Amino acid sequence: MPVESSASPSAFAWFADRYGTPTPAQEAAWPRIARGENILLASPTGTGKTFAAFLGVLDELVQLHARGELRDAIHCVYVSPLRALSYDLEKNLLEPLRELYGDQPPIRVQLRTGDTTSSERARQYTKPPHFLLTTPESLCVLLSQERWLVHLSRVRWLIVDEIHALAENKRGAHLALSIERLAHHCGQLQRIGLSATIAPLDEVARFLVGTHGTCATLDVSSSKKVKLSVHTPLRKNPYPEAGYTGQRMIRELGDLIRKHQTTLVFCNVRSGAEATTYWLRENFPDLADVIECHHASLERDVRRDVEDRLKRGELRAVVCSTSLELGIDIGSVDLVVMMSTPKGVSKALQRAGRAGHNIRSISRGILMATNISDLVESCATVLLSRARQLDNVRMPESPLDVLAQHVVSMGCTEHWTRTDALALIRKAYPFRDLDAGMFDDVLDYLAGGGASLRQRYSEVFGKIVLDADGFRTREGRVRREFLQNIGVIPNVGQVQVRTKTRLLGSVEESFIRQIKIGDVFMIAGRPVRLEKITQMEAWVTKADGALPTVPRWNANKMPLSNRVAQEINAFRKELRAAFEEGRKDVDKWIAKRLDCGKANAEILLKTHLAQHELSEIPTADFLLVEELEDEEQGALHYFFHSLIGRTSNDALARVITRRLSEARGGNAIATPHDYGFVLTVAKRQRFVEADFPRLLSPEGFDEALDEALRQSDMLKYHFRNAAQTGLMVYRNYFDRQKSVRKLQWSAEVIFNVLQQHEPEHVLMREARRDALQTFIDAEGAREFLIAQTRKPVRLRRVPMVPPLSFAMYATKIKEALLVEDPYETMERLYHQWWEKIENGPHPS
Repeated sequence: MPVESSASPSAFAWFADRYGTPTPAQEAAWPRIARGENILLASPTGTGKTFAAFLGVLDELVQLHARGELRDAIHCVYVSPLRALSYDLEKNLLEPLRELYGDQPPIRVQLRTGDTTSSERARQYTKPPHFLLTTPESLCVLLSQERWLVHLSRVRWLIVDEIHALAENKRGAHLALSIERLAHHCGQLQRIGLSATIAPLDEVARFLVGTHGTCATLDVSSSKKVKLSVHTPLRKNPYPEAGYTGQRMIRELGDLIRKHQTTLVFCNVRSGAEATTYWLRENFPDLADVIECHHASLERDVRRDVEDRLKRGELRAVVCSTSLELGIDIGSVDLVVMMSTPKGVSKALQRAGRAGHNIRSISRGILMATNISDLVESCATVLLSRARQLDNVRMPESPLDVLAQHVVSMGCTEHWTRTDALALIRKAYPFRDLDAGMFDDVLDYLAGGGASLRQRYSEVFGKIVLDADGFRTREGRVRREFLQNIGVIPNVGQVQVRTKTRLLGSVEESFIRQIKIGDVFMIAGRPVRLEKITQMEAWVTKADGALPTVPRWNANKMPLSNRVAQEINAFRKELRAAFEEGRKDVDKWIAKRLDCGKANAEILLKTHLAQHELSEIPTADFLLVEELEDEEQGALHYFFHSLIGRTSNDALARVITRRLSEARGGNAIATPHDYGFVLTVAKRQRFVEADFPRLLSPEGFDEALDEALRQSDMLKYHFRNAAQTGLMVYRNYFDRQKSVRKLQWSAEVIFNVLQQHEPEHVLMREARRDALQTFIDAEGAREFLIAQTRKPVRLRRVPMVPPLSFAMYATKIKEALLVEDPYETMERLYHQWWEKIENGPHPS
């Protein structure tokens, strides 16, 4: 029933009647929002962030309506990284409005995403919503249309949800420019940022308000109890003959699911989510119908069906990759399990917060360690999480392809002078240090494609009309095509997987090329048989009972965070000292130091003792390099123990590989890992201690890395992405998505021209920046080499793969397994290796 009309309705009165006492997040946010302050609110999932941000805004609109002053205009824009978050919020906001006003509330809440139909868009323009719920891409679409600026000019509030998921990537840089442009059109814009886990708060606040604003940071993270613990199926025998990562882990995961009402299981990659779902169903057939898979490559209707069943309490478990990390309402989850470590403290807390989705419940999260390295890493993550030592967000700085896209967008609505445009762009925090010359280079590229393309192709690549004073975007075809290609998420080559009746999702084109008609693979955790392949579609039928292959999705692997790496290094150093001092109670010390229990401490003691005897325990005080002769392959494996994260090790390995090839000739194969990298070379390329000063010199590092990138496909791959975002190659053309092969061909032709004639082209520079700062971490590798000049290098020749090198070795083997599921191979190798450890040297 609506609230009685005799009294003026109040959103706060409705809240008090429905929920009673506000949460700490709401108590902290409401007074500051009422005073018109910009705020960044850090508060765990389930602590009432939605109403903390929205209730004050909603109440003001209620009061405006009561006074007859509510205009048909957009008053509040809510931006989230996921369409599903906006979909959820629409339902949550409609609840108080319907209770206040009945089924036809005068305050309108509407979605505007890529899924919004053309008829709905037309209605929104004619009668705009008071609350507009949207995504970064759709907000930019509106800002690019002159007719929408009238509606946007009356916006008073901007709410950015899950801001941590945007600030650290190009979508965030894209949004930061949109925010400043929105503020330019509407004048006073109150900004509210929300996140469960984010650091550093002050810098993210500057991202929200730009270089000319102030922002209060409200950290109420301690108001919600989060309990993280480590569970491992390793115990006394970490490598039993029957397997440890496969059957035993799945059995124990199934037991955890049986003991809880609803369990959310996180895997770090989509293929892991698929495999885990499949094996759970195979091992627990009575639960098979209530265990589902969820990840971004599944079709939206498939995902939404899983989400709705989860909210209704119909599922016992959902296995996902990263797709359910953010704050979409997923109902009553009472346990979160993370299969292997989430590679950082912030991500562990974010995932654990999905359980116990209210402030009174404890969010319970379990990190399931699947090997020895995982066990130490999981314990380190839990210890750091208890101290709330979050991982810092790294923001991209002045991405030029994003800038190019916004310049075209700005020019769609008015003529801009260079001075005014640059001043506005520099208000966006990621572009605060944008060089004026770099800005001019972007304008020059947009005017005709750049120096090497302008003479013959300016009509093809030209997007703006550039005059002595400024610029404006070309009318007609350029503007129509631009609106279809807004955004920074590249088309990476997905083949749609279909049955006769429905679309299931997509897998990578490279995977489909490696299998043949009749082969069985899995999608949504269920086996399907490939029946037919067309250009970008694969037709399948059910293959229940058949053993499937797991597809590979080329999603970025999450690198280990610096904080966790530092904690592991600290533990290793302390453990090494304990061995050297001859302590007798090392197992008890390990159990206390890592809070991992007696059984796990015994495993870690046994493994590290074996490392100590076979080689030595590496620490951050020196670089340990182990040499292993592989008689079967006629090769040498070098294990570099540089515990600096996979992306830094990738950069480091590329430089050392290149330098070794220059010194010895031939090729070397490098496999990067979070804990170091493996270098595999021919025996004639063997190196000695005297080679390390040259191999590890920081001098000439940038040049060597740049040359290594030139000889790989990485730069070409990142150029293809930059060319799509920077509007040189369109993803979509006349409302149809281009095939990936056409995109690749178009981008490769242009890349080859620019590589030869204009290597400093704006988009070539952006491709290099992307490769060096996003895919690999050149800065981290360079800092490691500079620090290494003051430390010794220790080369150890070992008779077998030492325990702390095995994770690197296993990664090398898995990289070679293209189509087949690596479970069986890894089980056999783990068992053989552990037998050697058992029969190897032991301390007296």
